[in-house]
Amino acid sequence: MLAAAAGIVAVGVAFRFYTRADLWSDEVLAVHIARLPVGELPDALRRDGAPPLYYLLLGWWIRWFGEGPVAVRSLSGVIGVAGLVPLWYAARRLDLRRAAGGLQAPEDRTVALAALVLGASSPFAIRYATEARMYALVILLATAGYLAVLRAWERPDPGRLGVVVLLVAALSYTHYWTFALVAVVGVLLGVLAVRGRGDERRRAGRVLGALAVGVACFGPWLPILWDQLRRTGTPWADPPGPLAGLGEAFKSFGGNVSVVGWAVLLMVLLAVFARAVDERHLEVDLWTRPGVRLEAGVALATLITGFALAHLSGTTFEGRYASVVFPLWLLAAAFAATVFAARPVRYGVLALLVLGGFWGGTSNALRNRTQAFEVVNAIVADGRTGDVVVYCPDAIGVDVSAQLAGRFGGRLREVGLPGGGRPVRIDWRDYEDRLARLNPAAVAARLDRLAGDARVWFVWAPGPARITGPCDRVMDALGARRPFPQRPVEPDPYFFEHHGLLRFAPRP
Repeated sequence: MLAAAAGIVAVGVAFRFYTRADLWSDEVLAVHIARLPVGELPDALRRDGAPPLYYLLLGWWIRWFGEGPVAVRSLSGVIGVAGLVPLWYAARRLDLRRAAGGLQAPEDRTVALAALVLGASSPFAIRYATEARMYALVILLATAGYLAVLRAWERPDPGRLGVVVLLVAALSYTHYWTFALVAVVGVLLGVLAVRGRGDERRRAGRVLGALAVGVACFGPWLPILWDQLRRTGTPWADPPGPLAGLGEAFKSFGGNVSVVGWAVLLMVLLAVFARAVDERHLEVDLWTRPGVRLEAGVALATLITGFALAHLSGTTFEGRYASVVFPLWLLAAAFAATVFAARPVRYGVLALLVLGGFWGGTSNALRNRTQAFEVVNAIVADGRTGDVVVYCPDAIGVDVSAQLAGRFGGRLREVGLPGGGRPVRIDWRDYEDRLARLNPAAVAARLDRLAGDARVWFVWAPGPARITGPCDRVMDALGARRPFPQRPVEPDPYFFEHHGLLRFAPRP
């Protein structure tokens, strides 16, 4: 088993540093923001809608290793590999918890090995270890935070409490969904501080105090967060419904192979409700069984709390936001290995999950995440110096623009709407309103004059009507001036980020 686990980890590490995908828009934006001087980060992120820690780290990384796709993604790769270390120690604690209950020998490492191989092969973890975004960092910090809280609970001395403070602060400066997790853990500790027995009250109170201090460290960033909530938000999608949000989270844990995510959910359910009677039978307890019901419950409560906060703030949910609870979910799934008394069944189930994970990892490594290259190839094949490239909305054109940079001697003219300039960094403030205020006829007339006898290339993408509607009206108005546009590229849902392209010939 140890040799097999080592081999699986080695393959998982390799997957964390290999992908053939071009940088998609969010990654390009992250690089453009990270390379700014530190003093300009607050204003740039005020417009972008994110907290600063990952961008500070990426900016430092870029200064040392450059900003090519491999270089910028390697930071997440290193973080992704580092995340396996606290995962092992967290799962090892579950083994010792079982040993303390007389359910296995102390030297038995069933849960630790299961967590390690599931974590190494997880398509979710692999995906975000190969993406220049903050989600691998969220997974690492959340796993370390789980360990830190457990250690502080066991012995709440200043050193251990200080680690909790640092990790809570780091998480809050990395992703805002952290606050849902901290709120759930805080409520649990608050209940123990009030209703616990004996020493439980003191320990819970001290750990809760450390959580509060960690959150208080976020104070200097609160004015920016408030401005982001009022003016930035997530205009590209609506707040999630609870069931749809949970489904998206569970599915996302399978990466490009959603069935793996549902299989992990099944393992979590087994861990919470089932136990082995003998090698052929399981017993289900609808009231749950000891083990990882706390971990699974915190993960589920965090997602539900996050959905509630999303509705209150008018923001959306993407599967990648579930990275804040991914370590807890993975630990619960790994614990399910103990449900199977027969070793062949246990190893067989783990082998299927690992194979499914690497299937998703292979898809991640080979599949391009953006259709931008098709758009760029079409423009390069038939474009001319002086052509105008329009991106509407401009947020979907960042990766296309980055790939077009330097083509045609740098003499392509690029217009992003509603911003008006080349899409390098996107200003999300009042984005929906600014799109709605576009005058289609006036914009089309301006683009027509700008292009003159050259072509107009119009890059677009499907999306909610409040975002795409104004762009459709601009396209129609431009079509009235330059009729019968051709469609060299149609959006293909195979790509995570898909684009369409219209080519408007010179005016008659």
